[in-house]
Amino acid sequence: MLQYVTDANAKRSVEDQIKDVLAAGCNWITIDPSGMSDDEVKSLIEKIMPACLEKQAFLLIKDRVQLAKECNVGGTVLSQEGVTPSQARMDLGAAAVIGVEVENTQQIDRLVGLDMDYVVMPYKTLGLDGVKDLCQYMQQKEMELPRVAGIGVGYDDIAPLMDAGCNGVAMSEALADAPDIAVETRKALSLLKVYEEKEQARLNS
Repeated sequence: MLQYVTDANAKRSVEDQIKDVLAAGCNWITIDPSGMSDDEVKSLIEKIMPACLEKQAFLLIKDRVQLAKECNVGGTVLSQEGVTPSQARMDLGAAAVIGVEVENTQQIDRLVGLDMDYVVMPYKTLGLDGVKDLCQYMQQKEMELPRVAGIGVGYDDIAPLMDAGCNGVAMSEALADAPDIAVETRKALSLLKVYEEKEQARLNS
């Protein structure tokens, strides 16, 4: 699973970033609205929603739950300082996708029993060993939530992170700042496909 997180500081516009990764086959987009007003995010969504619908891509907005509800996107990703998963579920409804950023076992413990869909672990902060430790902790707790490594993930990090127990990665700057976003996105997807095929084979065995 590859998620693309938009980067408002990149040379390319956020609109072009999204269109490029969609064209390359990435079907999970998270808009990071940092530095953008609600009206700017709404305008962006109006422009890119037709392409997302055509590609059957998920579109999420980080943290701004009410904006996600107003724009009728697929869900949200929550930081620790933001809205709680329970409140987000009440606001967005049963069909929404809700992810939560975590970086320690205490934060994971607080998620037990909550109605949410996946966790995001900050690779830049935790490093490979830290991500691996959290993946193992969740396995020990028998938490079946998908585990995504994000923040600072590059192409060369994908294989080690998947081997560490992740189910997917969220990439941003490594794609946004690439000479050709689409080419790099396809490279990432091709590598992740190897792990998806391994997991499918395991489930079928």
